[in-house]
Amino acid sequence: MQIEIITIGGEILSGRTVDTNFAFLARALEAESVQVGWHSTVGDAADRIGEALGLALERADAVVITGGLGPTPDDLTRKAVATALGRPLQLDERVLEGIRERMRRLGRKLPASVETQALIPLGAEVWPNPLGTAPGLLIVHEGKPVILLPGVPYEMEALATGHAVPYLRKKSGRHVETFTLRTAGTFETLLQEKIGAAPQGWTGASLAYLPSYFGVDLRVTVSGNDPAQVRAVAGRAYDELRARVSPVIYAEGAKTMEEVVGETLLEMKYRIAVAESCTGGLVAKRITDTPGSSRYFERGFVTYSNAAKVGLLGVEPGAIEAHGAVSAAVAEQMAAGARRNAGVEVGVGVTGIAGPEGGTREKPVGTVLIAVSSPRGEAGRKYHFVGTRNTIRERAAQAALDLARRHLRGLPIEPKLE
Repeated sequence: MQIEIITIGGEILSGRTVDTNFAFLARALEAESVQVGWHSTVGDAADRIGEALGLALERADAVVITGGLGPTPDDLTRKAVATALGRPLQLDERVLEGIRERMRRLGRKLPASVETQALIPLGAEVWPNPLGTAPGLLIVHEGKPVILLPGVPYEMEALATGHAVPYLRKKSGRHVETFTLRTAGTFETLLQEKIGAAPQGWTGASLAYLPSYFGVDLRVTVSGNDPAQVRAVAGRAYDELRARVSPVIYAEGAKTMEEVVGETLLEMKYRIAVAESCTGGLVAKRITDTPGSSRYFERGFVTYSNAAKVGLLGVEPGAIEAHGAVSAAVAEQMAAGARRNAGVEVGVGVTGIAGPEGGTREKPVGTVLIAVSSPRGEAGRKYHFVGTRNTIRERAAQAALDLARRHLRGLPIEPKLE
């Protein structure tokens, strides 16, 4: 089954808005082995929308359109699609009443323009929007589904997850199993070397390597007509991958490193404090992004200057003079100082050079020292990251969390794929 996704909006064509809706839909459909064969972007013009839809219906088995379903004059998708398919718009009283009820609950007056969202192409199935007023629409035109979703990302995602993706998965007639293993502390090429030709033995499966600031995710998707066989292949793939790369796996699915660290701290009944220089509070932010982190996160120290390191954390001036602010000695004293001053079991210290300036031959941009202090003892590592200032900071924050995880779990500080 081949899908075409059409995104509507002049703001996308201008480059002012990034098309995150396409990325979400493509990923969600790929996970269900529903293949996206084409993607097009069209401005807010009825004739162009109709032209794009006509072309998509010629070559695709189904079409998903996102954007242009709002109440403003430039929201032309509903009318353009109705015209292109020869399906006149009709007022749907149930949709209109749903919009009115939503406005009443929010205590807002219903603008007359919003009522246009209750105009539905003849024969369309309405999918209620749990987060907004514009419903999703399904039109089966000459045997091909045409799906209309709002352009507001969180509304689109809710309707895609609740209706569009399950519908297209069922329409494809394929059974799908998928899983993701998240890795850190290694590179895509090393993973490929270690995994080797194993995926060739997984009938109906595909392995995707998904690198990011935070590591490399390994996502396996298995599809086929026999559910039992699909499950069996997925199980074998899972076991073989874990056997080959387990030293660098930190989580499965969508679980983040900060969630894993939080679970570890709760399990050990420890609390944590962090002291940051080059990451500027990013480690603390990552930890506190997790709901419930107040149970184990005490505080963070952003000690960018040497004076702050000395005054707030008790770093010895002599250590800075002898080794420099970006050194193992200072990182260790930052971790110990955060732990001591916050009165917690775990302290993390991060110091480095995020760039783009400030590096030397001995300590180039991307040099980062990270240390952890806990009842288990002390641990530290020196890292050399490459990339932009933002990339280095993001990678340093991930490395700090991973070092804390490894230290607390008693794992090797420098993971290796044997």
